[in-house]
Amino acid sequence: MKKYLFFLFFPIFLAAQITLPKLCEMPTSYAKDFYIWRFMGQNISSEDADAAFYQIRSVNWKIIHRYAKKTVKPGFSMADRCHRLKASQLPAKTAECSEIALTPYKFTQLEKRERNLLKKQLSHYEETLKWMDVMASTSPWDALIKSDSNTFFTVFNRCGGVYRAKYFNHPLPPRFIGRLKTSKRHRKDFAQTIKLIVTDGRLHELQNSLLGIDSAQLDHQSVFFLAMNALRHKKEELAKIYLADAYKKAWFRFDKDKVLFWYAMIDEKKKWLQNLSKSFDLNIYTLYAREKLKYPWPRIVNPSFDHKGCDYNISNPFEWLATLQNLKNRKQNGLIDEARRFMCSETEGHYAYIMERASHYKTHYFPMPYEKGYKNLSLDDKAIILSLARQESRFIPSSISPSYALGMMQIMPFLVEALAKKRGEKPNLDAMLNPYVNISYAKEHLSYLKRYLYNPLFIAYAYNGGIGFTKHLLTKRGMFKKGKFEPWLSMELVHYDESRRYGKKVLANYIVYRKLLGDPIGVASVVEATTVPSRTDRFRNR
Repeated sequence: MKKYLFFLFFPIFLAAQITLPKLCEMPTSYAKDFYIWRFMGQNISSEDADAAFYQIRSVNWKIIHRYAKKTVKPGFSMADRCHRLKASQLPAKTAECSEIALTPYKFTQLEKRERNLLKKQLSHYEETLKWMDVMASTSPWDALIKSDSNTFFTVFNRCGGVYRAKYFNHPLPPRFIGRLKTSKRHRKDFAQTIKLIVTDGRLHELQNSLLGIDSAQLDHQSVFFLAMNALRHKKEELAKIYLADAYKKAWFRFDKDKVLFWYAMIDEKKKWLQNLSKSFDLNIYTLYAREKLKYPWPRIVNPSFDHKGCDYNISNPFEWLATLQNLKNRKQNGLIDEARRFMCSETEGHYAYIMERASHYKTHYFPMPYEKGYKNLSLDDKAIILSLARQESRFIPSSISPSYALGMMQIMPFLVEALAKKRGEKPNLDAMLNPYVNISYAKEHLSYLKRYLYNPLFIAYAYNGGIGFTKHLLTKRGMFKKGKFEPWLSMELVHYDESRRYGKKVLANYIVYRKLLGDPIGVASVVEATTVPSRTDRFRNR
């Protein structure tokens, strides 16, 4: 019992005030960045702030904002203040500040007078002046296609969807596309342009411009988007050509399976589903194929241990980082030996993580640890909690993400503060590394999301991208409606990359957990329900 209680409380060194010596002892990592960010929020000297700042692994504006309040080094305070300026506060007092603050999206929110003032103020910033001239033109589209590649991508990719649809929904000249596509410097920018065009239903003319373009120099994701664009425009043979290229360029098994699935959707011959069903990966596409063919599922393991008291602090992020370091370069037998350390009820997630790696991800582990945290939920809610936790952290309670999402359910600090206030509690970020506290906060957040969303796919989108993002997806983007290839096509056209992939991963987890919990549900029925608003959400029923 004493050992069990030890695991319920976060480590003492994290609960106490964070000090510079403690930071210096921490290994470079995203977890350390999180504690540096916390350190910057304490009453510290500028010297200590400087010493901590230069230990950061990945600098972001979140840390810069706090650091700027502590350091006396020139420039940081100004950069932070200017970066946070709203469009209504432009032009700033100095050209340097306006240059930091200004973006093409903010420029779209300005009146003609403010635009002219900015052009005058920033006349010495040549590259900025180029894109401002395009957007201030009486014909932004004509000015855009006459601009250089750098100016085009700056404006088109960063101006915002409303402005893009209003001014830029015109056919792209083939020669101009060729110039953009062959620029080695701008390959990532062009990939972003393709995504923005294909995923926005308002850009019909631009989408037509992409039909038939040569995909030779494009990456897998861009070519796959071209295939989806062809399907949207009823060009199924063209879609097959793009899919063939996308399959060759796919690196991950998930992406190869995605292409096979779409071959099967276009051509209903059984060989495509049969090929897909042979994949070692477990994802929404392979589950669908096995369901249609009535084939058994791949090997799934639900590890469950009664033993308590493994000598391991589940709430210490640096202990888990040390474990990950120890796993490097280990072969299968070494990984299995390491996994035996975690054959306890409180470390089922750790065990599953290592054993799945030992199997080269060909055996799929779906643990259900920390059951006391969600035992009173309905079966469906249990499946959702478990599905999200598996995708968020693989059930590692000490997980800290690059954006400082915390714990098993990866709850952001701002959400911790909001939920704590609602519960009448003092915000405690350290407590988020306790799985039971973390689950209780996640349950409260999910209760809010479920007032508006009833389908696990949409709940996943909202958990990852926010409820506002999900509402916009359902009400403004015209997606998840009945039609050929729907709602699968809509799932591929979610414009936010992380949420698009995340939703499909969580949905596959949900299907598996429903079966493990004794109430199986079909892949097709869950997905197809997303086109029926009364069964999935409140936003489209109003």
